[in-house]
Amino acid sequence: MQDANANAASVGARMLGEIEEASLDEILASLRTGFNLLANAPPPPPLVAAAAAHDDDDDDDAIPIAPVAPTRPPRAFFFPLPRLDELVTRHQRATQSATPLSISGRHHELLYVLVATLIGPPQCKAISVVDFDGRFDVLRLLATVPATSTAKALCRADLEHVYVLSPARGGSAHVARCVASMEEYMVYSAHASREREWWGTVVIGGGLNPAAATTRGRGDGHGHVAVTADWKGWLRVERAEVPSFRDMGVEVAMVDREQRERAVDEAGWVGVSAWGSYVFGRNQA
Repeated sequence: MQDANANAASVGARMLGEIEEASLDEILASLRTGFNLLANAPPPPPLVAAAAAHDDDDDDDAIPIAPVAPTRPPRAFFFPLPRLDELVTRHQRATQSATPLSISGRHHELLYVLVATLIGPPQCKAISVVDFDGRFDVLRLLATVPATSTAKALCRADLEHVYVLSPARGGSAHVARCVASMEEYMVYSAHASREREWWGTVVIGGGLNPAAATTRGRGDGHGHVAVTADWKGWLRVERAEVPSFRDMGVEVAMVDREQRERAVDEAGWVGVSAWGSYVFGRNQA
C-alpha cells in the first residue's frame, strides 16, 4: 500500500513538474497568436485542382466543377453633353446598369440633340440606330443644332454617318439578332464611316433591356448599346415648365398667341430622374 502511494506521489510530482505556470494574459496572447496564424494561412487548393490530382482509379469519384466566368464592368460611353454625361455617370455608379442611358417620355427630342452633337464637329463620330418604332427621322437632324460651343447646323453629308435599321418588333431574341447584325455591319462592312470612330448604338422600342439580351446572345459581355428609348426608362423627357397665362382674358391670349408659343419653345425640355435632371432646349443643350 505504501509502495502504491509512493508511486502515485512520484507520478503526480513528475506531472506537476511538466506543467508550466502561465497567467491569464499569457493564455489569451497565445490564443490570439494561433488565430492570427490561421487567418493568414494560404487558402487550400481549389477543388478542381484537388480532383485533377487524383489517380485514374479515383476519376469516377471526382466532382466536376464548372469554371465561373469573371464579371466585367459595363462599357463606359462618353456623352458629349457635359451635364447629361455627369447624370449618366451618377446613375451607372449607383446601378451598374448594362445600358448607360435609358430614356422614356418624349425621348426623340433628346435623341436628335444627342445624335446631331455626335456626328457634327468637333465629335465627328459615326452612330447606329436600331429603330423598332420606325419613327426616327434622319432629316430632322438638319433642323437640330448640335450642343457644342461652336454650334452649326448639320449638312446632308453629316447624315451619311448615321446608320438606321428599322426592323419589325419582336421578342428579346429577335431584338438581340437585330442589334448584333447592326454591330457586325459597323465593325466589318466597308461603309462610309470607316475613318470615323463608331460611338455606339441607339435602340428605340426594343424592350426594357435590349443590351442584356444582346450580351447573352454574343457572350462577350461588351455590347455597343449606349442608349435605349422606350415606354420605360430611368430618364423621362418632358416639356419644361412654362409660365402660366391663366390671368389673361381670351382676347388678350389670342393677341399674344405668338408670345405664348415662343415661351413654350424657349422653355425647352427636361429629363427627370431619381439621380437628377437635365434641361436642354429644342435646338440646343
